Amino acid sequence: MSKLPQDIIVDILTYLPVKSLVRLRCVCKPWQSLISDPRFVKLHLKRAIEGNNINRQRLLVAAEPLYSSVDFEAASDGDDVNAVMELPYPSAASRTESFAFASIRGSCDGLVCIRNGGDVHDMFLWNPSTRESKKLPKPSSSVQKDGFLTGLGYDSTIDDYKLVIACLTTANGSHQIMAPEVFTLKTNSWRRIQGIHSGITLEGCAGVFWNGALHWLGKQETGADHDVDVIFSLDVAQEKFMGFVPLPSHFCTAVLSISGNCLCIFGKLHPDESYFEAWITSEYGVKTSWRRRYAIPFDRLYMDYFSTEMCLTKKGVLMDHHGCPGTLQLYDPVEDATKLLSVKNNRDPMYDSAVYTESLVSLG
Repeated sequence: MSKLPQDIIVDILTYLPVKSLVRLRCVCKPWQSLISDPRFVKLHLKRAIEGNNINRQRLLVAAEPLYSSVDFEAASDGDDVNAVMELPYPSAASRTESFAFASIRGSCDGLVCIRNGGDVHDMFLWNPSTRESKKLPKPSSSVQKDGFLTGLGYDSTIDDYKLVIACLTTANGSHQIMAPEVFTLKTNSWRRIQGIHSGITLEGCAGVFWNGALHWLGKQETGADHDVDVIFSLDVAQEKFMGFVPLPSHFCTAVLSISGNCLCIFGKLHPDESYFEAWITSEYGVKTSWRRRYAIPFDRLYMDYFSTEMCLTKKGVLMDHHGCPGTLQLYDPVEDATKLLSVKNNRDPMYDSAVYTESLVSLG
């Protein structure tokens, strides 16, 4: 390797998984310097994101008694030995009896934001791949325990990660998003941003970051008998709420997720909810860009009620199964077969999960 040109060495290393690179950092100082270089970290992340590379995506499950990282591609290929990896508690997390209520409040470039226990102000950032974690300072505003939205995203204009938090209130009979604040990683501080967004009811409080914006599912008030199911978003660089994109009208309930470099919607259908569909897009805001990936008869799935996290694999769909705590299910539409996968859980349905990308992104 020492006789190879530096650019060839760098190119080879960018294709390696994070676990291997973490070990290689300990080989010698030159490799530690190379692998820790922010330029290498960005190049490695770019390789993971571009080309629809879902091989480096995993599912993080925050469940008592520990966290688990699920390689859903290994699971779909039948490699059960390497499918689930148990993770140690993040050093920034305080272990309390309320840990079972930990919730994942955002995921971006391998970093996840976790609310620890029942305290809305007790949050930390964590890279599950490198095990680095950082406790966050409290936001300045008074955020209600349950009524708030969050989202973790990346601002490419300043090369920084931002966490957005805002209150959800009801005023004059209309739902509002108020008092939004932004935490920036480099400054390690919160600041208030402008904006009150009215007439929206949130379906999920943790935003999905994609193409420079955070996206949430919600219902837009129309004044008619039925509200409209929509995706609404916030531009992370401009820190401004953007417009609405209606969901397919035949969806009954939906989950928003990311697969490779595509935005995904998973939904049960009106009127009899007998089918489940997965739709993807690579061009947000253009209605014709949505295309249906799967249509699955609902009786093929083990679901007592709708899952909170789903993602596409190369062979099908992965979803958590809260009706049976600690169980994930993989559905292969080609084989018309469902496989169950277990993670450690004390039979407590109060657990959370989120898709994240393996990366070397540092919190320092």
